[in-house]
Amino acid sequence: MTLYHFSQAATETLAAGFNPFDGVAPSFGPFNELLKSKVGMFLALAWALGFVYVAYNLIISISRLSQAKRGGYGDSLDEAKGDALKAAAAVVGLSSLPIIYGVLAA
Repeated sequence: MTLYHFSQAATETLAAGFNPFDGVAPSFGPFNELLKSKVGMFLALAWALGFVYVAYNLIISISRLSQAKRGGYGDSLDEAKGDALKAAAAVVGLSSLPIIYGVLAA
């Protein structure tokens, strides 16, 4: 079956009134109740802003690490490794917060 035939069959199916998204509703899952309150929305905003800040720091620390490696600066390399490790740990920690909350809320 060629792409033309597939698109023709899909067009005919959708024109006949079939909608594959009938009954599908958006949901925040275990975060639904939390995000209905203003405090929950503030916490979600703080988490998102923290995630952006930590991701930015990770990018900056990786670039400093690369610069120190290329330049052969031993002291800067050790400091850059520590900064990159801290930033990576913060990204992992912030990424795991929703999973921990989902497990504890269930």
